[in-house]
Amino acid sequence: MSARRKTTRKRRPKATAARGSAAGPVAARRPAAAQAPAVTPEALARRFFVYVVIAMVAAAAILSILSIQRYRGFYGGRFDMGNMVQAVYNTAHGHFLQITTTDGRQASRLGAHVDPILAVFAVPWLVWPSPEMLLVAQAVIVALAAWPAYRLGLRILGDARAAFFMALALLLYPPLQYAVLNEFHPVTLAIPLLLFAFLFIEERRWWWAAPFLVLAALCKEEIPLVIAVMGAYFALRQRSWRPLILTALAAAYFVVAVKVVLPHFSPGGSPFLTRYADLGSSVGGIGANVLLKPGVTLRHVFGWSNVRYLLQLLWPFGFSSLLSPLTTLIGAPEYALNALASNSFQRSYEFHYVAGEVPFLFAGAVLGVARARDWLARRGTRRSPARAARVSVGTLATAVLAAAVLANFVLGPLPFSLPGAHYSGRDYAVSGHAKVLDMAIRMIPTAGNVLVSAENDAGSHLSARRAVYDFPDIGNAQWVIVDQTNPYVYDHPDAVGHSEALGALVLNQNYQSVYARDGVYVFKRVGAAASR
Repeated sequence: MSARRKTTRKRRPKATAARGSAAGPVAARRPAAAQAPAVTPEALARRFFVYVVIAMVAAAAILSILSIQRYRGFYGGRFDMGNMVQAVYNTAHGHFLQITTTDGRQASRLGAHVDPILAVFAVPWLVWPSPEMLLVAQAVIVALAAWPAYRLGLRILGDARAAFFMALALLLYPPLQYAVLNEFHPVTLAIPLLLFAFLFIEERRWWWAAPFLVLAALCKEEIPLVIAVMGAYFALRQRSWRPLILTALAAAYFVVAVKVVLPHFSPGGSPFLTRYADLGSSVGGIGANVLLKPGVTLRHVFGWSNVRYLLQLLWPFGFSSLLSPLTTLIGAPEYALNALASNSFQRSYEFHYVAGEVPFLFAGAVLGVARARDWLARRGTRRSPARAARVSVGTLATAVLAAAVLANFVLGPLPFSLPGAHYSGRDYAVSGHAKVLDMAIRMIPTAGNVLVSAENDAGSHLSARRAVYDFPDIGNAQWVIVDQTNPYVYDHPDAVGHSEALGALVLNQNYQSVYARDGVYVFKRVGAAASR
């Protein structure tokens, strides 16, 4: 009887299975409604947009801190930071974009560059009257470029994660970061403005693009040329003649800027035309000779310095921009200006001259990634459907991001403080000599009506005033500051000329030395002002 009971008794399930582990019977019997819902593409896009916002805030904060550190270490000077500061200061005090020229005259900033967007900063200057305001504003505005970058990636690539990686690659792109850290230049603001405009035109939202196009054109006189090429590009891309209206308007504004505005405020011509002296002495002459002297033009364009410059622009995006060459070539006017200039700084990725190129190198990279994905998918499908499934736009975007990270380590300005890094924390430390200069500057009254003569290094710290002379021009200056360790005559190093000018100042009975330390001298006027 007992044996029979043993054979017919049902075995109980184990307690853990009865209570229902994740793989147990209870989980198996769970209704479909209780399963975790799949994340929709819209929700995923919103989630990654939050990550983009976090990245923008981080980039703006880091670049602001580094810019201020550079400024406090006297990176930059009267040329160009001081000119921007004085133009904004004078605009805020009722003198529209006025600066002091090297010969001591008050003139309009528009005689050097047509960048009236500077006037916009007169309002925040009244709230935060400091050159550091310009540096922080520039960092914040340029960091906003990640917003249209993400939206463009989302539209073209159709993958939120890939779009986020591409936006991060833009924020880590060394030329963009250097443009922000290279003092303050209005043209740098064109980077996010042109990207917003590109995005909205791609979406066929012309009224949304219009204000960004206008603001970008106000950043510098050559930006309208880039906009004109962008109009022609979208005429081809959208198979429509309407974008050519943009081309015509932008070209007309360029002609007005260089043929009317610049000559009006600078009758002698733009001082920067000398950089193209071997091609002509006027804008029209230079343009004609570019076509009529192909040998000279090609020698410039294909010189090693230009080839190296292009490689340094392209490889931080993993050369993906080359896969969409027409998009990348929207920046051709800026490439040409830099390639043909005698100024070697224009062929360096560490200066603001890249501003008209960066937006389209990035847009070309996004379209290039999409093209690479499509090509790999077609090739994989022909060979094996399984291999085609492995082709992921996220993988390609990750490769672009990895290239940007590596480029930032090897070429970029972020202070990694690791072996092999291009920059370290020491590069942003304020030197002892900079502290001496700062002490000397603190002796000079900050009132805007106090006349000062300063050479290049100290100039950006003393330009927030109605007039400021450029040493060795001392004019009627009440204070003169000279740094013998970095001898500049106006905007170029000249040890002999600097020594002669300093010697003449020492012998000038109208000035008395009130500070001398580590090669830094401050003189105060004690005699009558000279007539000018």
